[in-house]
Amino acid sequence: MRKAIAQIFSGNVVSKVLGLVREVLTAALFGTGQAIGAFRIAQTGTLSPINFFTGDSLNAAFIPLYKSLRSTSVDQAQTLFWSICGLFGVLALALGTALFLGAAPWISVLAPGLEPDTAMMAVAMLKIMGLGVPFYLMSAILMFLSMAHEDFIPMAVRPTVQNVGLIVGTIAAFWLSDFTFFAWGFTASYVAFSIWIVNRSWRAGTVALPTLWIWPQVGQVMAAFWVTLRPLLLLPVMLQGNIVVERAVASLIGLVAISALDYARFVTETLVLLLSVPVAFTGLVLWSGLDHSAIRQRLHKVILLMLIAAVPLSAFLALNAHTVVRALYERGAFDAASVQITGNILFGAALGLWAQVIAYVLIKALNAQMRNTAVLWVMSLSLGANIAFNLLMHPYLGAMTLGLGNSIYGLILLLATMTVLQLWRKNLRGLLVMAIGAAGYLVVAGQLPQSEHLVNHLIMAGGFALVYWAVWVASVPMLRRAVTEAVAPKARQII
Repeated sequence: MRKAIAQIFSGNVVSKVLGLVREVLTAALFGTGQAIGAFRIAQTGTLSPINFFTGDSLNAAFIPLYKSLRSTSVDQAQTLFWSICGLFGVLALALGTALFLGAAPWISVLAPGLEPDTAMMAVAMLKIMGLGVPFYLMSAILMFLSMAHEDFIPMAVRPTVQNVGLIVGTIAAFWLSDFTFFAWGFTASYVAFSIWIVNRSWRAGTVALPTLWIWPQVGQVMAAFWVTLRPLLLLPVMLQGNIVVERAVASLIGLVAISALDYARFVTETLVLLLSVPVAFTGLVLWSGLDHSAIRQRLHKVILLMLIAAVPLSAFLALNAHTVVRALYERGAFDAASVQITGNILFGAALGLWAQVIAYVLIKALNAQMRNTAVLWVMSLSLGANIAFNLLMHPYLGAMTLGLGNSIYGLILLLATMTVLQLWRKNLRGLLVMAIGAAGYLVVAGQLPQSEHLVNHLIMAGGFALVYWAVWVASVPMLRRAVTEAVAPKARQII
């Protein structure tokens, strides 16, 4: 378990370092201007329909079912895999073609506030990125297959390959004054990743054909897959609908807000990627088949450790949002207006980021139990609140609406998942202790003197946060005990 978490975590760290290089480079060369705004829209136009098929719904349905079938019949498991490959191969070609032919109307839906010349740039990039859709979809299925075999290296490698491609594309776009290289960087990265993962899967033997094809068996395994997937079918619609609404609202706020949303999201998604994803996806694989009480016991320890890590980081980001944005992005074309709008979004998102980090793991715990109907309801409630908040409040709160909406989503998701999993009794005390600690930190840190020098300010703020939270954790027995058990050489497994 720890090896799997370490693989995903280390891959995510490398990816985020490269991602930081990419975002800083993009901010310096293009700021929040026309070219990068068009690319962000085209990227959303590509990934939103893709994620209808490869998002959390597919892995949540495929991995537990594949493992269950494989425990009794390897042929049935491989029949499921190849049947899904055939189905998604057809869907991949259809989707790539639809994006290429329907790029213009799709962009007009995604960003109704774009100027015509910016929209034309987005359409051109979307057509190029559509060429990469079949490679993206099929490599994702192979990645889920590797995860079902407890091989998490492809999952760790994929974002790194994408970031390398986007960095090369960004440099080429600036150097050659041709914005289409943004899109070619995306497409080329998934062509390269597909070649690599096909070769790896072939050598590992995970893509072997069933020993004996029995056509009635194909219908049986696909029927079982349908039963598992059916409660989740609306989930990708809601997830991508939420993203589309955020993009549309950002375009109504202004061109700067479109790119500012992604710059702020890079910071918040780093926390989710490093803290949540390794635990969540390892748990999805290894918690499958456990009963409810066994999973609740493991989640109790996981939640407390994630509170200890996520609450301090969220509080620090909320208090220093604009300073963090300045340190990361304020250079070249990224001006003061870009800093202000990106900082406002990051501040709003940081307030509830800790809740989103924990809730992501709890969703995967529900998936592992195949309680997908419950997942649909809690996600519907959370995403609906986010969409409603964005649509209603953006005329009054401006760009900060985009961040606050994400916080509302995270808080409602945490409340709902903890209720469904019956986790309140054992975890309420930990939540209250960390809430008191966060309140104290915000009050005291807010009174500290501010240094006009950016680096000095961050060093002082970061140093105080480290000392404050170290003292707080050490002084509260339940927090101290949780950390000690997690880091001790002979600590008990927490998952």
